[in-house]
Amino acid sequence: MTKGPIRIAIAGVGNCASSLIQGIHYYTSERCAAGVAGLMHAEIGGYLPCHIAVVAAFDVDARKVGVDVHRAIFALPNCTKVFQKDIPDSGVIVRMGPVLDGISEHMADYADDRTFVRSDARELTKEEAVLELRRSGAEVLLNYMPVGSEQAARFYAECALEAGVAFINNMPVFIASNPAFAERFRQRNLPIIGDDIKSQLGATITHRILTDLFAKRGVKLLRTYQLNTGGNTDFLNMKNQDRLVSKKLSKTEAVQSVAKKRIEDDNIHVGPSDYVPWQNDNKICFLRIEGHLFGDVPMDLELRLSVEDSPNSAGVVIDMIRCCKLALVNGIGGILEGPSAYFCKHPPKQFTDDQAYEKTESFIRQYAAAIRRMQCVIVAAGQGTRLRQMGESKPLIHIKGVPLIERVIDRARSAGVDHFFVVSGYRGEQLRRQLDAFSAREGVPITHIVNDDWERANGTSVLKAKPYVDGPFLLTMCDHLVDPEIVRDLIASPIEANAVTLGVDFNIDSPLNDLDDVTRVKCAHGKIEHIGKVIRDFNAIDTGMFLCGPIMFDALEASQAEGDDSISGAINVLAGWGKARAFDIQGRVWVDVDDPAAFRKAEELLETGRL
Repeated sequence: MTKGPIRIAIAGVGNCASSLIQGIHYYTSERCAAGVAGLMHAEIGGYLPCHIAVVAAFDVDARKVGVDVHRAIFALPNCTKVFQKDIPDSGVIVRMGPVLDGISEHMADYADDRTFVRSDARELTKEEAVLELRRSGAEVLLNYMPVGSEQAARFYAECALEAGVAFINNMPVFIASNPAFAERFRQRNLPIIGDDIKSQLGATITHRILTDLFAKRGVKLLRTYQLNTGGNTDFLNMKNQDRLVSKKLSKTEAVQSVAKKRIEDDNIHVGPSDYVPWQNDNKICFLRIEGHLFGDVPMDLELRLSVEDSPNSAGVVIDMIRCCKLALVNGIGGILEGPSAYFCKHPPKQFTDDQAYEKTESFIRQYAAAIRRMQCVIVAAGQGTRLRQMGESKPLIHIKGVPLIERVIDRARSAGVDHFFVVSGYRGEQLRRQLDAFSAREGVPITHIVNDDWERANGTSVLKAKPYVDGPFLLTMCDHLVDPEIVRDLIASPIEANAVTLGVDFNIDSPLNDLDDVTRVKCAHGKIEHIGKVIRDFNAIDTGMFLCGPIMFDALEASQAEGDDSISGAINVLAGWGKARAFDIQGRVWVDVDDPAAFRKAEELLETGRL
């Protein structure tokens, strides 16, 4: 499903890097399959958090430089919560980066366990840092420099450009939102996400949501503040007010961008407030919003939020890394607009959080399918007696001038399928000849599978594909026309080797569905409980689109041993095993072209552009 790990480099092995690396090892494939909490996306494009590997790291602290990065993340002055202790050595040694403006002068006044201790190792030159990125095979560079490190942030952005790697700017130095830098990444066709990471559920996202809520509910926002205290090196570093300019601007604009009307500068204060050593990596936010309700009646809201700061960002970074990987595989460079707006406080273009979420989900859906090698098995072995008046071979019946099976293949291709296995039976020789011509003409890889038992139920045709397919595959029928978005979203959904996911239509009252003929499905909590033609307590309809792990063949064999040769029989077996998933097609259009009435519906949908 994946082609090796996503190889990342880290500039700044502090608390945030510690939480990230702990998370990479905490979120194993087993935990993700079990539905462990704490992730916005357990899987993106086939990649789990555990598929990320650190291959290069840079820092300037004496307790980290020259140390394996998996040991360095637990070295002082790091003080974040340890939730994954058992991490094997990586073999990646932290290199000494250039100090530049990475250490504020005032930090020398604090005890070593609270501040940075500059290493006396030789600092890498830019050429050496670029060489290290290239030698390691890094694909994405993460900038974790301390707040206010303008020169250091730009240094690593330049290294990313020269080394040809994607860049994630987690800090409030404006790289992605700098038009000159953004254009250079576009010209190099390198993805960039930034600027200034927005925590999973932190002060900024909470402040934005409440500000947006005031606007949506017609409450006039008069004034607001957000005060934050913490005890990590980030808060100690920010005691130097000169280093706070970009941070305050980033956090303030994140809130201003969702206000109905821009708040006067004197009436908004957002930013770090004080360093409290005993808080360590815990951040406490005090939030107040004042406004006027109906009739100019005053109201105010106060909130206290306490979070462990670094783990609160790590899950977001894991998603940023995987979005960069999608972009790299698909040849997308420059600003990733949706992910930048959703994951960062100061993106090049601000959107509401709802808009940014939808843009990010759309980005993932659009590009996730392309990084999987997705195969498709098409069942085309039956007689299709109800359409006999239109042609002897149902797959080859023309609908609006194009053979039915070619329309099925074209829709799957546009959604990311790259190889087809067509199971033929009745009049199979004719079908295979025409598909060979189509394959040569369109450059579509098609493998033929012959089912001599085509008079039996459709499950026998699927089982014939067992020796041919390798890994997960899409399964569909030769007479089901669907919106390609259904296929794209189904392919982009999590693939489990020991489960099968069926696209289901919960709109059972749709005029496109013939309730006397459809296959009915009973679903609960995302799982299929029962499927069949005659069940009464159904709440969905089988669309004939399946995302299958290899367990599908085990279920087919078990079902046939019980005397049921159908695909539905196998799904009922899987339901009994707790391995049948339901995927909501969310009202998108599809039609099973199995009789003259359905054929006419399909023609109308094609004519009107709905299908």
